[in-house]
Amino acid sequence: MITEIKSGDKVIALLVDNSDIEDGTHPITDSLWSLQLLMMRRKPGHVFAKHTHATISRSTPDLQEAVVVTMGKLLITVCDKSGKDIGAYEVSSGQCLFLVDGGYKIEVLEEAAFYEFKNGPHQDDKILL
Repeated sequence: MITEIKSGDKVIALLVDNSDIEDGTHPITDSLWSLQLLMMRRKPGHVFAKHTHATISRSTPDLQEAVVVTMGKLLITVCDKSGKDIGAYEVSSGQCLFLVDGGYKIEVLEEAAFYEFKNGPHQDDKILL
């Protein structure tokens, strides 16, 4: 299930839960976004062919981030780029909050382990809101 988090008509974030996806590969993000997200569910025995990707020049002026929770529970407050809160969302094990265009604050509600992904290269460009 994918929940769009919007400010007006603008998508600020996606809350993604993989508990009810069907077998297959499912693109979640727009193909033009800086960071791409796919959900996959496969049965035992499925094999993905060995592959790599061509080296091409990529330019990604917009930073996008994804927080993937593997254990525990977070409360993620999503805001627009000016710092105006859009809403607060509990994100638990097996869920992902994909930040499209805005910012966030994370509060740990239960002991948690999670990954944060963002397009690089990494630069010290954090703006506190």
